[in-house]
Amino acid sequence: MTPGNDKNHSGKLEKIQEILERFGVAGDADWMAVLLFARNLVAEMDLFTESQKAALQAKILDQMSKKPLDHQRFRRAIGSIQGFLLDNSKVADLRSQLKAERDGFSALYSEMNRVVQDIQASTQARESNIQRMGADTEQLVISGGSKTEMVRRLRGMIAEMVSQAREEARSWEERARQMERTANFDPLLSELYSRRALDAQLGVVLERAGQDARPLSLMFLDVDHFKNINDTYGHIVGDGVLRVLAAVVSAHAMQFGGYAARFGGEELVVLCEGLTEAETLARAESLRRDVASCPFAPQYDGPGQAELIRATVSIGVAQLRAGQTASDLVLAADQAMYAAKTGGRNMVVGYSTLISVRKP
Repeated sequence: MTPGNDKNHSGKLEKIQEILERFGVAGDADWMAVLLFARNLVAEMDLFTESQKAALQAKILDQMSKKPLDHQRFRRAIGSIQGFLLDNSKVADLRSQLKAERDGFSALYSEMNRVVQDIQASTQARESNIQRMGADTEQLVISGGSKTEMVRRLRGMIAEMVSQAREEARSWEERARQMERTANFDPLLSELYSRRALDAQLGVVLERAGQDARPLSLMFLDVDHFKNINDTYGHIVGDGVLRVLAAVVSAHAMQFGGYAARFGGEELVVLCEGLTEAETLARAESLRRDVASCPFAPQYDGPGQAELIRATVSIGVAQLRAGQTASDLVLAADQAMYAAKTGGRNMVVGYSTLISVRKP
């Protein structure tokens, strides 16, 4: 630690000691830890907004201003900290993502279980048909019918079995496609790939980009003021808004071969193989305009049901650079998206512009 940093650290400790003395708990290690967390550690966390940090600090100081500052009061302050860490949008998004993953695995497991049962039933049916065919053939031989009639009947039995096998093959092909959709597409936003499928695809396209030196860009979208939509209309309507957005994003991605996926919560991404950042910015701007002009009519019974919702999105765009990983690309696009948020929302920002701003 440099002398300057050491002096600054000592100054912070002195301020904390002054606050503890003012509250009558000077030297109390528990309350010092609470105050250190609220004043210093929270300030360094990137997970929360400045208003959230200020709200927590104010709540803890409010707890400390009340008497007596006993163990019960200390437990309440700890409860405030725990609530702060657990009850926030980022953690809520992670919970939502985890629930979606659980739901996806549950649906896939149920479907696989049904497939296994159907395979067993199909095997039993085939065995039954073969036994029936054998019995019918034996009966034909015993009956002493003409050879021509025996051949005709056998051909009919075989044709029936072949037809059943073809129909079964078509059915299994459809079941395979359905299982692929269940495994790879988002449970709520069926137009989009799931986060798990996205992670796998990122590895594939990064390897491909390294082999043929084609550009690779990523759009990172976030719905503006989505919490207000949920708070005003409810989560069912909020999910409906996401479905409409997913359809718009998917339609745009199909135009240029993009890979559209749900990243988590109301955050969506589009992988753009073969497109530079400038080209992807143009695509993103077209998408942003279409979303902004797309009215959504909530399908629910309740107050304000005729009111149209117009959602907007903030979009960040980044291009893969030499030596970057998939995480680097996603992080760069995410940072550009946050720049769009802080810049006024309902806009598109390229990561390259952030780099140019940071340069001295």
